[in-house]
Amino acid sequence: MNKTIIFSIITIIVFAVSCKNGGNNPEEIKKQIEAYESEIVEIKSKIADLQHQLDTMGAEVADGAILVGIETVKPQHFVNYIDVVGNVESDLQSLISPEANGQIERVFVREGDYVTTGQLLVSLKTDVTDKSIQEVEKSLELAKTVYNKQKQLWDQKIGSEIQYLQAKNNYESLQSRLATLRAQLAMAQIKAPFDGYVETIFQKEGEIASPGRQVIQLVNLSSLKVTADVSEAYVANIKVGDSAIVTFTSYPKLYIKAPLNFVGSVINPNNRTFRVQIDVPNEEKILKPNLITNIKLTESSYDSAIVVPSILIKNDASGRKYIYVLTESESKYIATKRYITTGASYGNKTMVISGLNPEEQIISQGYNLVKNGSQIRFK
Repeated sequence: MNKTIIFSIITIIVFAVSCKNGGNNPEEIKKQIEAYESEIVEIKSKIADLQHQLDTMGAEVADGAILVGIETVKPQHFVNYIDVVGNVESDLQSLISPEANGQIERVFVREGDYVTTGQLLVSLKTDVTDKSIQEVEKSLELAKTVYNKQKQLWDQKIGSEIQYLQAKNNYESLQSRLATLRAQLAMAQIKAPFDGYVETIFQKEGEIASPGRQVIQLVNLSSLKVTADVSEAYVANIKVGDSAIVTFTSYPKLYIKAPLNFVGSVINPNNRTFRVQIDVPNEEKILKPNLITNIKLTESSYDSAIVVPSILIKNDASGRKYIYVLTESESKYIATKRYITTGASYGNKTMVISGLNPEEQIISQGYNLVKNGSQIRFK
């Protein structure tokens, strides 16, 4: 049987080698011959290793025992996580539009620029407003002079009260009008509401801007959060302050461990989920809004649990779960089927609630070769 396997391997290798075309160039043919000779040496070494394994297994089986690997059961810390997909968002991300209608006179920034709070981004044409301000300022100068004169006379009990009140009212009305015009002038300027980067400029100089129509998209990369929707099946297990682990497909080496700072109080009726949120640092400004993340949420944690590789657990015909443990009988080692009750599973690990005790030894290698009562040997 062993020779048949080895012969088959060699036949396949020879066939694969013979199928390669070396071309008509003598130098290329020599190079390919050298490469094939190197492959043959490597293949012979692998065949020798396989033959040694077959001989060892044959000796063990002939001896009446199956070679297996064992593992000692020890209590350990076990965390059962919930895996969800999240999304990076910025608390400070805005589509900015003007407060008044007007033609864009000048755009002071370019896409990618970093701006600070209050910095002028875009200005609209204000010719009409500027002229109105000049007219009101001149009228205000005259109204102020008239008011001061009337006040002096009135203080000396000269003149009528109605003249004084009219002068005062005219002066105050012009002051209010001037303040209104200056407010309108300020509305023609789009300023940065917060520090951030200019992501997109939607309109160009000369175009008409209006309230509600975005002109600039501004985003701050310092204040970021990761949000995710979690199935309502876990609503009783997730709470504010629970530890979460955030990883990023785009940054395989980046790993963030942070607490949940928000857990939604409402279940979304469309997908039966609730929302969670995690604040994440971004000092190097490498994270971007809408970046996809992978989040591990802690569903349950155990300080001392018996945990075994999930692949070792089998099911019998009735659906009961069991595992093979090492027992000793008459100076021989035996593989014994042990029924167990399992708990939470995560990754390739499963917690065993009952059926196994600390310091017992389980069969962790060669478990597919044994059955209940098989005589075994281990290194």
